[in-house]
Amino acid sequence: MATRAEYSTRPRERIGAILRGERRFFTAADVHRVLQSQDVHVSLSTVYRTLEHLCEKNEATVRIEQSGEAAYMHCEPVHHHHHAICRKCGRVEDVDCTAIGQFAESLRAQQGFVLDGHSMEFFGTCASCG
Repeated sequence: MATRAEYSTRPRERIGAILRGERRFFTAADVHRVLQSQDVHVSLSTVYRTLEHLCEKNEATVRIEQSGEAAYMHCEPVHHHHHAICRKCGRVEDVDCTAIGQFAESLRAQQGFVLDGHSMEFFGTCASCG
């Protein structure tokens, strides 16, 4: 039997569609504003719960903005990667991280430190804004 959290709801589908529609991070308030502009009436708390649910299902990724607010983006968990974020338009491009394996081995060999996780983002200007 499916739990309530596994059911697909119209708000959940709309929020997922918003995230899939653009390659940029959205705060819950951003998503809520888009929903309102589409005349979809959903509470902000429902948006937050849905975004967390999408992260738990690996259908979205979350990052903490400089303001301290969480921002979400649709992200395929196909392979481990990082993000290059345009400071002008907010567009996000995936960055393969094959060099991380070499870095982790160097860190282990030189400092005896065994890397078990990492987080990395790149900031700059995309080709469209360049």
